[in-house]
Amino acid sequence: MQRNIGLNLLEGRVQASVLDWGSSNPQQHLVPDSSAGTSYPDIILAADCVYFEPAFPLLQATLRDLIGPDTTCYFCFKKRRRADMHFFAALKKQFSVKEVEDDPDRDTYSRQNIRLLTVRRKI
Repeated sequence: MQRNIGLNLLEGRVQASVLDWGSSNPQQHLVPDSSAGTSYPDIILAADCVYFEPAFPLLQATLRDLIGPDTTCYFCFKKRRRADMHFFAALKKQFSVKEVEDDPDRDTYSRQNIRLLTVRRKI
């Protein structure tokens, strides 16, 4: 991610960081802490996060903490099991979840059971 930020000349405007779900935020200077009343990230990129069912509540809690009123989370995942869909059913109770339909590559990755969604705070 750091390399992509550099290649796109976005240093100083974009920060990449690793976040361990369910633990206290060790990088508070990189990822805003909503409980402290600070601003939320504008964009969150989440890829292949739905794979271990016992971690689903931790991921949901992390998304609740990070997604603010103006945040867009782009959530990419590969549909593997029925349990994955239970995660999204629970997520839809808390967030507005929509499939990205205008991506020109959608047909290509859809054939591999890969989906791209936007997740936003419900209004």
